[in-house]
Amino acid sequence: MGTYLFGNTGELLDPQFDALSSLLDAGTFARVEQLGIADGWRCLEVGGGGGSVANWLADVVAPSGHVTVTDIDVTRLEERDNVTVLEHDVVSNILPGNAFDLVHARLVLFHLPARDAVLRKLRDALRPGGWLVLDEFDCLPLEVLKTGDPDDAKLIMRVKNALLTLLEQAGAELAWGARIEKALLDTGLHDVSGSREVQEWEGGSPGCRLLATSARQVRAKLPLSDDEFDRYLELMASPDTVVSSYAMCSAQGRR
Repeated sequence: MGTYLFGNTGELLDPQFDALSSLLDAGTFARVEQLGIADGWRCLEVGGGGGSVANWLADVVAPSGHVTVTDIDVTRLEERDNVTVLEHDVVSNILPGNAFDLVHARLVLFHLPARDAVLRKLRDALRPGGWLVLDEFDCLPLEVLKTGDPDDAKLIMRVKNALLTLLEQAGAELAWGARIEKALLDTGLHDVSGSREVQEWEGGSPGCRLLATSARQVRAKLPLSDDEFDRYLELMASPDTVVSSYAMCSAQGRR
């Protein structure tokens, strides 16, 4: 598998998971609800991270449903009466076949060079009629919409380009989100549909907090002076900064 650029442990993961949850959970929950999820469903959450999606799924499918949540680092995941936490590498470890009504993965396959093989593994884990749902970024669109100084805009784009270079070197596919609907179709899934959304992220918003936390996690690899890095963090916290987001892409298909 690829090398996860941001690591699997460390004090900066908590603010990263918090920003991701604030930014993406509402959309994820709405998409899954549209599939008709209900009491009794068996769900697999791949790459559970901070646990917000797994906990929500557990509430929705209770009392007779069950959620299996996996990750390489499970320290932030909580066992419950209807939640099984599984330390698991989705690339190299086996998943049960024909077992789940819903399989969901968010910002997981993006990082994996073996993403297409993993996608087939997730498909095979579905029961007939079960749904596979992916939430992924297309990282290429992000642009600066507003700053107080043209040099600040250039700095933001320098950091963006440096982060994307590091991600690509670690095995990420930067435009993966743009092709997830076709990837689901190529696996033989049916009733495939998707959405793509680009937002405006203002400094201090969950999106800009995510950008700032990502930069902090790879600080040693960024070609910036300390003053430039500090200025970047200030810009990510300032309401005078507005950037267009990464494209947030979602797709679902049925076995």
